[in-house]
Amino acid sequence: MKKVKNDSLKKIIIVGGGISGLSSGIYGQKHGFITEIYEKNPVAGGLCTSWTRKGFTVDGCIHWLTGTREGTEINYMWKDVGAFTQEDIIEPDNFGTIICEGTPITLWCDLNKLEQELIEISPEDKRLIKKTIKLILAFQNLHLPIDIPLSEMSLWKLMKVGLSLLPYLNVYFYASKKSNYKYSLKFKSPAIRYLLNHIVPGDGNLYTTLYAFGTVSVGNGGVPKGGSKTIINNMVREYEHVGGKIHYAKEVEEIVIKDGVAKGVKLKDGTIVEADYVIAACDSFETISHLLKDKYVIKGFEKRRRLQKIYPTQSCALVTFSVDEKKYRELGITSTYEFPVEPFEAGTSFVQSLRTRAYNYDPYFIVDGKTILNTLIFQSDKDYEYWDELNKTKPVYNYEKEKLALEVQKRIIEKFPSLKDSLEIIDIVTPKTFNRYTNAYHGAYMPFAFTSTGSMFYYDGKIKGVKNVVVSGQWALMPGGLPIALMTGKWAIQRILSKEHKWFAFTKPIKYNYTK
Repeated sequence: MKKVKNDSLKKIIIVGGGISGLSSGIYGQKHGFITEIYEKNPVAGGLCTSWTRKGFTVDGCIHWLTGTREGTEINYMWKDVGAFTQEDIIEPDNFGTIICEGTPITLWCDLNKLEQELIEISPEDKRLIKKTIKLILAFQNLHLPIDIPLSEMSLWKLMKVGLSLLPYLNVYFYASKKSNYKYSLKFKSPAIRYLLNHIVPGDGNLYTTLYAFGTVSVGNGGVPKGGSKTIINNMVREYEHVGGKIHYAKEVEEIVIKDGVAKGVKLKDGTIVEADYVIAACDSFETISHLLKDKYVIKGFEKRRRLQKIYPTQSCALVTFSVDEKKYRELGITSTYEFPVEPFEAGTSFVQSLRTRAYNYDPYFIVDGKTILNTLIFQSDKDYEYWDELNKTKPVYNYEKEKLALEVQKRIIEKFPSLKDSLEIIDIVTPKTFNRYTNAYHGAYMPFAFTSTGSMFYYDGKIKGVKNVVVSGQWALMPGGLPIALMTGKWAIQRILSKEHKWFAFTKPIKYNYTK
């Protein structure tokens, strides 16, 4: 067994080198622990990942990132772990364009401009349009309590947080219990109805849609130059700078438990590594089924896994092309662009529109006059099962992947004939790819969707019957995503500090800087 070198310091093993694992590692090192990250892949990042194909970098994660606005708490947290500097951030002036019933609608970050555009499209919906803009403004100014996990807050702190959220409760409950579809039916304009059902893919509720757009529209949803690679490289650099160590290509087989207490981990090669604490920063279902061998249950997860219709998981297929950057720019369209197409199948889903995203806003993604054009196709639990079954016969799986890519390529060319000679397929990803690479449950890039019939989920990171194991990651708090992974990684250290009767050191007061 590998022994802890310094008996005066407690050792934490972190399973998974994604955002959550790196966050735990950095905060753990800063608070006097010995930490080591064990990562199954040869590189860090988890779902915050990018890869190289034919000389191009394909970003498999970031389309927009919550926390890019200075003065916000999540912005400070990103900088605290060294993820980016403000100079790294590219702020868009729109959230993309969607062709709605033949009408192009651009989701401008300038809400006055957006309101004017929507009223010009549908004057008869003016009252509802203004109401929707007010909802977005409300969510722009909603500051969620993220500095301390709720389970570690004092009664006084909980009361203070509750009072700060009181002004938003009515609008939150209104939007969280209403589906996009049901809300869209209030509008007379078919174009606006279509828009409301396509801003955010999947089965989210109105709250999810308005909060996402509100984040981007207030300048808190930019993208870092270089995308996922920038964030991961910077966080790895920061982790190593504060003394942390990452073991790459070292898959953890199970968490070693003796008399109900975690004692370390067993690696796939049989090596046992001792530790005082284990943070499971990988996929939470991987933690339950693999690391804990299905001996323990997290009731909130199990309930939601059984109720797929109410709590669907969110995955996607990605078809990536290289395209002549000049020809694409001459199209005069926004970076993200969704348009209707001749229907085709992707897995078990019926695709009737394509959402493309060109990366020519960032020189990092332009190579020899060509840029990346990514197409995201939403996939469900049933789609994952389809690809998982196909993967058992590799030639069939590869054939269906290529067939999907050709169907997408055909429709892009039909829409934009000028791209015909320069649109080259360079990569194809399915939900099975995400599952294979990160052990993600059903290939999910996000956790359970927050639907109008479901409820918000908050998990305290504990496993009943086991001490000294903390679970972190995006599954711990809906709606998930990179900011949740970052927060819960920090929260894991705060929970361990609480158990050790030590304080978390807040190095800088948080000052909000939102303006309407």
